[in-house]
Amino acid sequence: MKFIFQYKYALLLSVLFVGATACDDITDLNVDPNNPIDVPAINLVTEAEYQVNRVLWSRGYNAEWTMLCVQHWAQNEYAEESRYTVDGNNFNVQWVDFYSDVLRELDVAEQMINDDETLNEGQRANQTAIIEILMVHTFHSMVDAYGDLPYTEALKSIEFPLPAYDTQQSIYMDLLARMEVAVNSLDPTAGSFSSGELIYNGDVDMWRKLGNSLMMRMAMRIVDVDESTAKSYIAKAAEGGMLESNEDNALFAFSDDPNIANPLFIDATINNRDDFAVTDVLVNNLTDMGDPRLGVFAAPTNSGDIVGMPYGLTDGEAFALKSTTSRPSGLVREATAPAVIMDYAEVKFLEAEAVQRGVLTGDAAAAYAEGVEASMNYWGITDEAAIANYVAANPYDANNWKESLGWQKWIAFYMNGPQAWAEWRRLDYPQLEVPAAATNDVIPVRLPYPISEQTRNNSSLQAVTSTPNDLSSKLWWDVN
Repeated sequence: MKFIFQYKYALLLSVLFVGATACDDITDLNVDPNNPIDVPAINLVTEAEYQVNRVLWSRGYNAEWTMLCVQHWAQNEYAEESRYTVDGNNFNVQWVDFYSDVLRELDVAEQMINDDETLNEGQRANQTAIIEILMVHTFHSMVDAYGDLPYTEALKSIEFPLPAYDTQQSIYMDLLARMEVAVNSLDPTAGSFSSGELIYNGDVDMWRKLGNSLMMRMAMRIVDVDESTAKSYIAKAAEGGMLESNEDNALFAFSDDPNIANPLFIDATINNRDDFAVTDVLVNNLTDMGDPRLGVFAAPTNSGDIVGMPYGLTDGEAFALKSTTSRPSGLVREATAPAVIMDYAEVKFLEAEAVQRGVLTGDAAAAYAEGVEASMNYWGITDEAAIANYVAANPYDANNWKESLGWQKWIAFYMNGPQAWAEWRRLDYPQLEVPAAATNDVIPVRLPYPISEQTRNNSSLQAVTSTPNDLSSKLWWDVN
């Protein structure tokens, strides 16, 4: 079966990646606004685009946490994370990298662009709007993982060395407003970035589609807790125009250069790690559904069969099955396999839900079928008759629409653990079981706060929680 990734925009290796100096926590992000850094602003945008996708596709956050929480993968040897044995030490790197290597770079780049007198107003508006969309996307990724965050006072460490935490609700409201402003300020008749922008190569119309699609994602995330606000932004996103086909998919194409390759390729091939198997949850359910994507997702064992590993075993139990269970396919961990920021399949599933809820007009079942087809096509499955038969065998059920959409999103988000985890928490499908060996009573629904915040910014952290290692308290929007 041919495996197809839609590489519309290749990684521009000629652009220098400017590494940010690592810092222990966001209180170290001291930037001189008069001389922020002696490189072009676009280099900082390049660095930020790489880093945010590196973190979201990393071993530590994607493979060793979110894909475990949704039970796509299981650990086959050192299985502590599969049993939820984690604390603030496990996720410190992700927190620091989001703030220092992504948000700080974008913030400084935006300042530099605003101060650049060589740009005309149209170019400046488009460049800053693209940066805003990237910043909103990054903060949204963080708030859906941790909950309350330093936001208003973040990135202002000279003024606020111990930044206060904002509530999830207030952050969401501001992110939605910022996204709307950013999308509306894009002007396709004006210039943008001429090089170094690695997602859409500076294409303003594509950034408009992505911004609206991300707005739809954020709005739907809060629909059960703030229906009025959600409906307003869903309607705005649909009216503004979202991704229209797989050709529009927002992908970050990693390089075959080992230094900037797919993090999961680096983990498996460069670092020679072999710690993950596909789960029996994935294998058994996709087999029962007759889903041809299973043959792309997983590699057969020496027996020629795809065999899933039971999820959440002890270290000894997992190791005993390591030699007889299936690994993820090599295709999903190729050096150039891209990170998916947003794709057309997700847009169609969101549209189906919006129609089902009466926010948009249309045919929910048809949108569902288009979402399934888009996902199949993305994974290289193009036989229209086979896809139609699959949809007929796994039809949209308007009476149990959360189950229908929950299952298909869970499948379509394979390899995109952060989004699979978020939508599993919101829709509550598929209904996954807590493993017997787990050290937490429920499947985790949030990340623990990093140890750097617990030690260096504890007074601000304690103002929002006395249990920073909590994995079980649902986020604001997770009300089911």
